[in-house]
Amino acid sequence: MNVLLKLGSLNYLTKLVVPTVATRRMGGLISVIATSLFHQTDAKPYLTSCVPIPLPSTSHTTLEPSAMEDKELFIVGDVHGCYDEMVELLEDAKKSTTKKLTVVFVGDLVNKGPKNKEVLDYVMSSEAYSVRGNHDEAVIYQCLSHKNDTDYEIPARYEWIKDLSEENINYLQELPYTITIPSHNVIVVHAGLLPGTPLEKQKLKDLVLMRNVINRDHFEGGPYATSSSGGRPWVMHWAGKEQIYFGHDAIRGLQRSEYATGLDTGCVYGFYLTGAFVNQKGEVERMLKVKAKMAYKQV
Repeated sequence: MNVLLKLGSLNYLTKLVVPTVATRRMGGLISVIATSLFHQTDAKPYLTSCVPIPLPSTSHTTLEPSAMEDKELFIVGDVHGCYDEMVELLEDAKKSTTKKLTVVFVGDLVNKGPKNKEVLDYVMSSEAYSVRGNHDEAVIYQCLSHKNDTDYEIPARYEWIKDLSEENINYLQELPYTITIPSHNVIVVHAGLLPGTPLEKQKLKDLVLMRNVINRDHFEGGPYATSSSGGRPWVMHWAGKEQIYFGHDAIRGLQRSEYATGLDTGCVYGFYLTGAFVNQKGEVERMLKVKAKMAYKQV
C-alpha cells in the first residue's frame, strides 16, 4: 500500500459565507475570482471576497520511498475531464513496462471536458496521486456554494457538478498543492514555483495560477510570480536542485528545460494528453501521448 508522509497538517475552513443575490447572478465571474483573490501562504487558508476555499489537511505532501519500490513513476498532464483519453494513456503506459506504475497527475483533473465525474471515480478507485489545480479549486467553490445556499445559481458550464458525490467533493478538497518524491528528486505542482522561495513559503495562489516571473531587485521586494503575460516563463528562472513537473499552460504546450517539464499539451482543446516516465534522477526517460478524440473546448 502506498503511504503518504504528511508535512504538517493545517485545519481548513468548512463554513461558507452566503453569497449575495448579485453574487449568485455572477457565478461565472466569481468562480474565477474565487481562485484569484487574497491568497496567502500556508499560514492560513486564503480567502476571497465571499468564499473561503478550504485548504487540504496537508498542503505539501511527500511520497515516501517505500511507495516507489519496484515501481515506475509516470506523471500525467492536465486531464480536464477527458476520461477516454486518460484511460487510453494509462493503458498504454501499463503495456510499455513490466513494473507496476505509480501515477501522479499534475492537477486540473476536472472541468471543461466531457466526463468529469468518471475521471474522479477512476482516479479515486486507483492508487494514483494528484495535486490540486485551479480548475479543481473552481469546482470546489461551485460545489460549496451550491451546498450552502440552495438559491445559488450554478453557471451553465458547471451544471455537471450536481452529479458529484460527497466523496468526489471531499477528494478534490484534500488534493495537496505539491507532491514531493525524494526517491526521484521530483516535485509535482500544478502551475509552478517561485524560484528562490522555500516550498513552505510559496503562495498558494502561485502554485495553481502562475506562469511567469517578473524580476525586481531586492529593494523593490524581489521577484514575484504572475499569471499574466508579463515577465518570462518561470521555468527559465528555475535552476534546480529538484526537477519540477507541472501543467496549467496549454498555450505553451510541452515545455522542457534543464530542471522543469510542463505536461499540459491541451487535450481538452483537441490536442494531446501527455505522460512522462521519470527515472530516479528526476529526468524524463520517455514520453507517451494520446490524441484527443475531439476538441471539447475552444482555446
